[in-house]
Amino acid sequence: MEYAVPLELLPEVLRELDRMINRGGFSISFPVEVRCAAKDDIPLSTAQGRDSGYIAVHQYWRTDPFDFFHSAEKLFLSYGGRPHWGKWHFLHHDALDSLYPQLKKFCSVRESADPMGVFRNAYVDRVLPPLPSGT
Repeated sequence: MEYAVPLELLPEVLRELDRMINRGGFSISFPVEVRCAAKDDIPLSTAQGRDSGYIAVHQYWRTDPFDFFHSAEKLFLSYGGRPHWGKWHFLHHDALDSLYPQLKKFCSVRESADPMGVFRNAYVDRVLPPLPSGT
């Protein structure tokens, strides 16, 4: 799981993540990864319109990640976090709409480029609003 938070909040989010891990008694077997990126103007970018700090958390594949990931996601969202599109998150398009200011713009391009929904799959159906034609 990886979330992008506003860069200026990154130190505070990391401190809260450490507290959450300790309070929850989570066993963490991988390092927490942290990186930064400059703001951009790409509609579905996690850095769209803001300098961003990225926090990636991992779990060993034989460990049940759900309690830890749900707790981490709740924390990241409380700081305006945006999920990495290619990593684990539990959000649906209704929640993503408020996190990605240009999601509607992207969806209008999607509608014109793929009006029949050829590139749909279960993940896309969960994270992007349905096509107006209901395909």
